[in-house]
Amino acid sequence: MPPSARLPELLAPAGSEQGLKAAVAAGADAVYLGGRRFGARKFASNFDLPDLARAVDYAHLRGVKVYVTVNTLVREDEIPDLAEYLVRLYEMGADAVLLQDLGAALLARSIVPELERHASTQMTIHNSQGVKWAGEAGFSRAVLAREVGLEQIKEMAREGGPGNVGLEVFIHGALCYSYSGQCLLSSAIGGRSGNRGMCAQPCRKPYILLSGQKDRYGRPAGLSARPLPEKFLLSTRDLCVYRHLKEIVRSPVVSLKVEGRMKSPEYVAIVTSIYRKALDGIAGGDWSPSQEDEMELALAFNRSFTRGHLLGESDVTGREMSDNRGVVIGSVSSFDAGKSEAAVRLSGALVPERGDGLVFQSPGQEVGLVVQRAETRDGLLQLKMNERVRPGARVYLTGSTALDMKAAQIIDSSPAGIPL
Repeated sequence: MPPSARLPELLAPAGSEQGLKAAVAAGADAVYLGGRRFGARKFASNFDLPDLARAVDYAHLRGVKVYVTVNTLVREDEIPDLAEYLVRLYEMGADAVLLQDLGAALLARSIVPELERHASTQMTIHNSQGVKWAGEAGFSRAVLAREVGLEQIKEMAREGGPGNVGLEVFIHGALCYSYSGQCLLSSAIGGRSGNRGMCAQPCRKPYILLSGQKDRYGRPAGLSARPLPEKFLLSTRDLCVYRHLKEIVRSPVVSLKVEGRMKSPEYVAIVTSIYRKALDGIAGGDWSPSQEDEMELALAFNRSFTRGHLLGESDVTGREMSDNRGVVIGSVSSFDAGKSEAAVRLSGALVPERGDGLVFQSPGQEVGLVVQRAETRDGLLQLKMNERVRPGARVYLTGSTALDMKAAQIIDSSPAGIPL
């Protein structure tokens, strides 16, 4: 990458004070976080107003920008409180607010015009006309819908509207089944609206696919379950564009966003540090993807990875399971019922250590284990089990004490400053 070329901003999540420390220590250029109200992640730890002010100071003293999420739909009776909140954010020095509600956007433009406004991905901006509208509405940046491809983004940058609207994309983390901001499933099923920060993630639940006919009134009739090998029919895989980062850096995007305000500080530390190292390597002109870093991204958390719509994937679903898959390290060769011991044939260099988390998965069975003792005999890893597992079961490493220690070291390396 030529020295004069622009490097996009690395934007990391900060769902808590420890998450903020992790993001800053790991090399984020900016963080996004939310207060106790008006944010699309109501169940993250979040920040009250005094905490928000301290967080802004903490980040600014370390050269990191702070964007505050104000990206829920706002009721009429909440507008006075929202107005006061926006003024407080401006006074404490927030660098920008992320907005979804059109009324909230107009209000922010009216009462705190110098506070930058970013159009949240909840606005579903997915074409050049949307970018043009954002510019005319006074937004300095548009967080694009995750369904937009890189070629479309290049076209948007060419045809976008006034105000030089910056384009931001997600590069890592969870994907929604629906366009963000357009999904009503959580609200319809359980009364918890994603547009009010309360998504219950029904897309991560198991479902049965039914087929049948219609009666004379168009209602379903004669329904029967269709046998399928998977049951998490709406669950999406996690986005990871690490291998293709050079291509994205060369595109017109100004900010690369890591999803994860509900994730742990350790996750934030590992993922942010890996992308920081990659971006610095690209800037220096000597970067290529690292297998070790890819492994650590997967160990931090994954529902299996996809390049996403950003890089042309047509199917981003992962119907086999909806939680962390970890990394496959081998399979069960045999089980000794007398000793309650499983013999595992490892398939690579990863060997579980004391304290690591494992999952044994076979059709109709999933068994978890925290490793207390492991020894190798006859080329097989012998593990004491609490319950029987089947020969042939795949073994996943889902929690790594070594990775947790690395994350803790990253977080502890944060430059000294004012206490949070």
